[in-house]
Amino acid sequence: MLILALVNTGPEEENKENAPKFELYDLERPLEGDCQLELLDFEDPLGKMVFWHSSAHVLGEALEIDYGCHLCIGPPLGSGFYYDAYIGNERITPSDFEKLEKGTHAITSENQKFERIVLSKEEALKMFASNPFKAQLIQHKVPEGGSTTAYRCGKLIDLCTGPHIPATGLIKALKLTKVSSAYWLGKSDNDDLQRVYGVSFPKAKLMEEYIKIQEELAKRDHRNIGTQYELFRFSNLSPGSAFFFPHGALIYNKLIDLMKNQYKIRGYSEVLSPNMYSSDLWRISGHWEMYKDSMFVIPQEGDEPPFGLKPMNCPGHCLMFDMQLRSYRDLPVRYADFGVLHRNEVTGALTGLTRVRRFQQDDSHIFCRLDQLKVLFNIII
Repeated sequence: MLILALVNTGPEEENKENAPKFELYDLERPLEGDCQLELLDFEDPLGKMVFWHSSAHVLGEALEIDYGCHLCIGPPLGSGFYYDAYIGNERITPSDFEKLEKGTHAITSENQKFERIVLSKEEALKMFASNPFKAQLIQHKVPEGGSTTAYRCGKLIDLCTGPHIPATGLIKALKLTKVSSAYWLGKSDNDDLQRVYGVSFPKAKLMEEYIKIQEELAKRDHRNIGTQYELFRFSNLSPGSAFFFPHGALIYNKLIDLMKNQYKIRGYSEVLSPNMYSSDLWRISGHWEMYKDSMFVIPQEGDEPPFGLKPMNCPGHCLMFDMQLRSYRDLPVRYADFGVLHRNEVTGALTGLTRVRRFQQDDSHIFCRLDQLKVLFNIII
């Protein structure tokens, strides 16, 4: 089953200065000149991404029909897709999946064609005037006098660069997998969105295989194992922070002992650094401007700058190195730290021990001369 084209509109010979220009094309999009053409199917990684991107549009159409929501963005992922939607105070839960899936199946059974539409910036702003999220993207991403594209399938017209599969009927199996909250553009002071995840396939058999794999993975989910063997648990009174029970603490400490032994073998010195620093330090390091929304910030009295719980050890280790006068002969200096770190991850992103707010990181920094880099690299690997 062919789903899209890979077009080379550049020179045949590849080199750094004059590399070929490859572009993904809809199968029914007219070619605009001489080119090399390659047809892709679902087994190709690029084909799979396009297939899942088109499936996100199917989900978006179902979300608009069922909830009258404002669609935001709906990209493909490494194993499926999602669509973010603004639905006000309404919340989507797994109990709503059956209804939504019926909507997506109706769309795929209608075999709706994906039609590419080229719009000027002014036309796009007029078309999406009722959706403030799309209008913001157009305003900031499309240059004045420039153009963009949208795609129509059924009742949905969605701002999108494409490409897409020829029609929704190629999607033979679609399943919603989970839902979470998200913020518009990933910023916590923006609107709260509903993020619905899904996966799809061009054959029902592939979906059956996927479900079996997921069932096996669920049996091995570390969160279930942690509860089953009383290793660790979580509480809503401290979200994203694991409570390790005796057996879990035993494993945890054994892992730390293993790493500390490696410190000695590799010439590292263990240090302890503070958990909290003035925002002045985070401004110097650049974290404040780029990372402030992901930090736990603690206001201070009067005009004193706020403090922040450290999300990483790097600036603290630099401070420690700067506290002592050193000769070039003292280098390299290797600091290692099991410091407690805190990151203000959004609630919807928290996932067992893989996405948390409080954790300890085996972290190290090497301060060295340029002529020592090659030697140090060989030691590290």
